[in-house]
Amino acid sequence: MRYVFRNSGKLFSAALSAACIACISTSALAATAVGCDPLVMTALSAKAEAQVAYDTAVTREMIDKPDSVLTLTCFDQVAGVSAKQGGAIFSGDFTTSLKTVMPVNGGGAFVCTEIDKLWKLISDEGINTGTPYATFDDLMSGNVPAPGGGTDFTAGWNAAKAPGADVFNKLNTAVTALPAPTPLDFTAAKSSCEVLTIAGISSGPCP
Repeated sequence: MRYVFRNSGKLFSAALSAACIACISTSALAATAVGCDPLVMTALSAKAEAQVAYDTAVTREMIDKPDSVLTLTCFDQVAGVSAKQGGAIFSGDFTTSLKTVMPVNGGGAFVCTEIDKLWKLISDEGINTGTPYATFDDLMSGNVPAPGGGTDFTAGWNAAKAPGADVFNKLNTAVTALPAPTPLDFTAAKSSCEVLTIAGISSGPCP
């Protein structure tokens, strides 16, 4: 699976780390330690949800899955074997009756090649031009990444931004709500202890 975030994603992670450090209070450490601002966790959760939405869209484009996983196991043939062979134990072959409820094929024989067909399709497909890379800016805006995706990718992307899901808008809102981190001045620090004190991680005093 491709990685979603490029340099912009790394910068975002660095900004979240800085915001977390800025939220730690030196005075509070003397009593009860506090962690990151809850807004940081909200932004991280929204980022993860947006990444999952992108990965899902990529999977929809790259893998042509059947509507039901039962197709991959040739369940219609399994049902046929059960109806014919299992029926012999009881009142007889009930294939005809079972066909009124569900598809039954194979005539009591089982030859399933669906998994092999799917694997061959995946291995033969090679590079898929319908799955564009998404930058963090794409996830924030909700716009389909350039140069555009295939039909299945676009459908998956639009499903994530549709009302009710609204994945990308949630990310934009969460990131916009993050407090701006206060720049820390370490110019006066002469030791690692003083660096930790200025950062609010240690209460000092330093030797």
